[in-house]
Amino acid sequence: MSEGEGTARRGRLTRDRIVAAAARIVGREGSAALSMRKVADELGSAPMSIYRHVRDKDELLVLVLDRIVAELPRPDLPDAPRERLLTLLAWEHDELAKRPWIAGVLAGGDLMAPAIVWLLEEIYAAWRACGLTLAQAAAANRIVWGFLLSDLLRRADAPPGRAPYQDAVPATADPAVHPNLAALAGYWTAPGRRDHFAADLPSLVDALIATPPAAV
Repeated sequence: MSEGEGTARRGRLTRDRIVAAAARIVGREGSAALSMRKVADELGSAPMSIYRHVRDKDELLVLVLDRIVAELPRPDLPDAPRERLLTLLAWEHDELAKRPWIAGVLAGGDLMAPAIVWLLEEIYAAWRACGLTLAQAAAANRIVWGFLLSDLLRRADAPPGRAPYQDAVPATADPAVHPNLAALAGYWTAPGRRDHFAADLPSLVDALIATPPAAV
């Protein structure tokens, strides 16, 4: 490539193209595969050219997350506070479940897309409309987020082609030694046993509304 051709290619390199390339990479291979070099290879550029537009991998991940969230259609929200809260939480879970790599990023507890603040505001407002104080709403949402994230991480890490050991081990418990586990053998092996989020979420939300957690 001549110097003029190289300059022309660098001139076409923009933050928007970099974010789009990073989104393609994490969509195919997950966030762990993302690197400035891989983005540069995706764009036919040099890694140092990427750093002219993005500070580091964390900033790039935030930009990717922000683009994804900004492009999502927002859910239609019912008027009743409890149903509005459940709709928001289910929407959050389902959109994240479509993009398993995001759960691993969010589990680190550091990165967040600025475009998601509307959702947080709506969720906290819904908790308050259900009768919780703002401090109780923060505690309740922390509990629900842990429940939601654990389900997403479990889905993302589900072993292909075999039953999870967490099902198989208790399902084969000796009834003479572990009668309760053995009596639940059908529960451990039931088809779809792990697809419980939609059914469990209302129970958890109702419990937190009925007995708000201590504010911390």
